[in-house]
Amino acid sequence: MTTIRVTASPFGSQLAALTVRNLRTSARVPQLLMFSLTMPMAMLVLFSQVFRSVAAGPGFPAGVSYIDFLTPAMLAVSTVMAGTNAGVSAAIDHTNGLHDRFAALPMRSGLPGVARTLNEAVFTLARAMLLGIAAIAMGFEFHGTPADAVAAVSVLVVLAGAMSALFGLIGDRLRRPDVVQFAGMMVMMPLMFVSSAFAPLETMPGWMRATATLNPVAHATDALRGHVLGTATGGDTATALIAAIGLWLMVVAVPTLIRRVRPSRAR
Repeated sequence: MTTIRVTASPFGSQLAALTVRNLRTSARVPQLLMFSLTMPMAMLVLFSQVFRSVAAGPGFPAGVSYIDFLTPAMLAVSTVMAGTNAGVSAAIDHTNGLHDRFAALPMRSGLPGVARTLNEAVFTLARAMLLGIAAIAMGFEFHGTPADAVAAVSVLVVLAGAMSALFGLIGDRLRRPDVVQFAGMMVMMPLMFVSSAFAPLETMPGWMRATATLNPVAHATDALRGHVLGTATGGDTATALIAAIGLWLMVVAVPTLIRRVRPSRAR
């Protein structure tokens, strides 16, 4: 009698295969690719014109143009918008049966989510480059140092990972792309607007300022803006990274706790 053994591929090979699969899937939908890359640029142009009067109001940083104030915020906001793509992708994997196929394969259950995160990190950098080109064309100036640029990219990538994990969890739970899109909007709006992204927090109600202290996007926006203006401190960067990583860990921990509680209740 011949015994057939199924052995798992190395972790790195599996992750590479899943990541390449996600990148190819994104590339095969050029309309989605185009809109996801160009939407932040369109928002930058619109918001820089609609809200530019904010620069004349009280509480706005002196000597700072609104395009310099807005560009780092759009970098942070674009990662939140892109995170919804990860949620929709997760829901599609459930509807077409691919998630069940992954569960039957000899690999770790969290690998598809990690691959989605890496996919979003790649597109986050691409969006940042395109957004930077559009901002420069509108008069944006980077006032920081090369170290500021490196720190800003680090904050942006970690925030993208946290958003991908958050919306991926929503996609895994709701499992319908149309529902995930609406739920993603419900989550995305407060993350974007309960922050200093478009106006200084000092001009907002007290409850909103207090809520912003719990918003990782708000901390990322402040850190990115500080690095762009050359005024960021190590504490700003650390706070932004800790807030994003904290959200990331919480998103990863919640499903694990749910799986542990359900068997104990069944017993």
